[in-house]
Amino acid sequence: MTNFPSQEVWERMVGHRQHLHENPEVGIELPDTHAYVRKVLEELGLTVEHHPSAGVSVAIPGTGSELPPLVFRADMDALPVEQDVSMVPRSLRPGAMHACGHDLHTATLLGFAEDVLLRPTARDIVLAFQPGEESHRGAVKLLEHRNLQLIEAETFAIHVNAVLPTGSISYSETTFMAYGDWFRLDFSGPGGHASAPERAGNPIRAGAQWVEALQGLVDNIGTPENRVVATVTEFLSGNTVNVIPVHGSLRGTIRCVTEAQRSELHEAMHALALSLGAQHELEVSLEITEGYPAVISDPGFLESFLDTVGSAGLGHQLNKMDHASMVIEDFSYFLHKWPGIMVYVGAAVGDSPSFNHSASAEFDESAMKTAFALLRALAPVAA
Repeated sequence: MTNFPSQEVWERMVGHRQHLHENPEVGIELPDTHAYVRKVLEELGLTVEHHPSAGVSVAIPGTGSELPPLVFRADMDALPVEQDVSMVPRSLRPGAMHACGHDLHTATLLGFAEDVLLRPTARDIVLAFQPGEESHRGAVKLLEHRNLQLIEAETFAIHVNAVLPTGSISYSETTFMAYGDWFRLDFSGPGGHASAPERAGNPIRAGAQWVEALQGLVDNIGTPENRVVATVTEFLSGNTVNVIPVHGSLRGTIRCVTEAQRSELHEAMHALALSLGAQHELEVSLEITEGYPAVISDPGFLESFLDTVGSAGLGHQLNKMDHASMVIEDFSYFLHKWPGIMVYVGAAVGDSPSFNHSASAEFDESAMKTAFALLRALAPVAA
């Protein structure tokens, strides 16, 4: 028995991916995507659980096994990115793009659903299709589905990676993806005339010093094995050339591999903000919003996974990661509930690929064959 999809199933997987790529939706509200996934599953004869803004799930009974159910998850949301005009397939919706490959995840799981009905597995399977992964903690709402009220289960997900070799399978023995938080820093003062900077604290100058000093904190706390990342992604202040502005705000994200690093960085950031406010005689407010927990591999499941993948003839595609990815992922909430892992499946196109979230990010559709094979290895055809 092959672990790869039949030609007929594969062609439908490609069709699903292309439809989803051409019709991306951003955020937690994905009415068209929800409807498409539901329609495909219902046409297969499956009973669908669907909650607006909370995803789609189906339970597929196995032929009989003492092992707990397997929960496979795919995210469905796109990003507010304008796709490079030269790319094919192309988003038909301005300002939205599947720049992170979630269209491949969903298409793979839809193909797997069809295949499992044709070639049943011994274990019970639950397929979970999630909105709002990028910034809305969609996993939390999805996990409220009746289909996911399982005391015992194991869980698994793949994430395509646009810069890793197509078909490669990358895993971590510990932290796979980082803890992630968001911050907003506000400076405010009286403002003043640009000719007399000594008479007014300048939020632009304070903000610029924040950007540089924040990198210093990262360098002090991080190590080559356990990196720390802090990135300012927005800086708003001022509206003319001859006035020192009253207000300035910065937003960004921080990523850590360990909880200890996370706590240390939060404390250091608050101290830095107070110091810069005092130095520039500005009022300062720093808000850090706790984001996603880290995606941490379960040792027992990982050991079984590696054995299973090796037995399925995919061992030569495995690659142990040297350090955690600094990406964040709310599949972590699944791993808080059940043992499991997430892996990267390489999907690079060309010699100089762009990483996920880029307007020019491309994903080799053949990566879906590897992703499908991993699902089938974990849920083999019943004897």
